[in-house]
Amino acid sequence: MKKHLVTILILLFGGLVLSACRNDDEFLNTAPPKVDLKTEIPIILIHGSGGDTHSLDEIADHLTNDFASSKDELSMSISSNGKVSYQGKLTKDAHRPIIKLGFDKNQASPDKWAEWLHIAVTDLKSRYGFTQMDGVGHSNGGLALTYFAENDSEDKTVPTLRKLIAIGSPFNDLNADDNAGSLDFQKLPAYTKQMTSFMDNKTKLNPNLEVLSIAGKISEEGESTDGIVPTNSSLASRLFVPKNAKVYMEDLQVGDSAVHQTLHETPESIEKVYWFLEKFHSDKSVTKLVSQ
Repeated sequence: MKKHLVTILILLFGGLVLSACRNDDEFLNTAPPKVDLKTEIPIILIHGSGGDTHSLDEIADHLTNDFASSKDELSMSISSNGKVSYQGKLTKDAHRPIIKLGFDKNQASPDKWAEWLHIAVTDLKSRYGFTQMDGVGHSNGGLALTYFAENDSEDKTVPTLRKLIAIGSPFNDLNADDNAGSLDFQKLPAYTKQMTSFMDNKTKLNPNLEVLSIAGKISEEGESTDGIVPTNSSLASRLFVPKNAKVYMEDLQVGDSAVHQTLHETPESIEKVYWFLEKFHSDKSVTKLVSQ
């Protein structure tokens, strides 16, 4: 049964497995030149399981072209032994540069991804001087950012995570029974090992962190799921982020377009990502939950 579950995750989470192999030749063995961008805040985009650096191209394209909030982007690939490769480079005129991060082991666990993320952003800080960064993750990419947010909040060798957007991220894994109940839940029937870890380490979150969780629900009347992730699992971040971060907000999308594989590409998701990254500013703590 465990073998079958792994197979399902490989096939369904966050992108096609084959796409992860298509860009190996594009990455450079030599890193791009160092540029002083310490006043800039990059946007780190992280794919879901089975994905690659192109998985969040839709978000990157809109931020760069339609909203003109970003200028310059590059892609990073990191191997299981911690080797970082680059495609593209950033110039001294880069503004809100987009960093598309891909893991060679794109079906590894999100806590392992968080370790590699640490290596990648350490390299980014040493190369560009970044002191802060924002992160957007689809599915397990959002979980990797959450592990990073809890484990690296006080590490001065990496940029401080300022904003975190998790899209369709299964905080309490995939079991429907574990995530049963109404959408206004304040507890869940059962907590997985991963969820327990998030809850146990919640006080390690940066108190200035701002978090947005985006969840999908395909049917208004039927089962609460985006087709893969139970809706309440995507919203389970409400059980450990509020009171430990400055801002916590949720966005629930309902309808046929709210399907897991492309939830990060819907017009609503893209608009919400842009708004939260560029337009939303708060000088006080904010918590806004989805109501049933």
